[in-house]
Amino acid sequence: MSDLKVTLADLWRELLKIEEVTEDTDFFDAGGTSIVAVYLAAEIQERFGAAVDAVDVVTYPRFADLSGLVEEKLAGTAL
Repeated sequence: MSDLKVTLADLWRELLKIEEVTEDTDFFDAGGTSIVAVYLAAEIQERFGAAVDAVDVVTYPRFADLSGLVEEKLAGTAL
């Protein structure tokens, strides 16, 4: 797992108060809410500098998909 994914997984664990995050962990199935999605997006922007918002969290609720989006945005290849 890349450093970005490790840090992002730590953030999910912290905000969702869960023990484990895998590639298949779904934000909402793990207890996420729209309010927590706003906090998650803000933390991603602050920690990584990636332009992610709560809509992205809703659109990409699976950890693998959201972390992939963050990586794409940081690389400048996201739509």
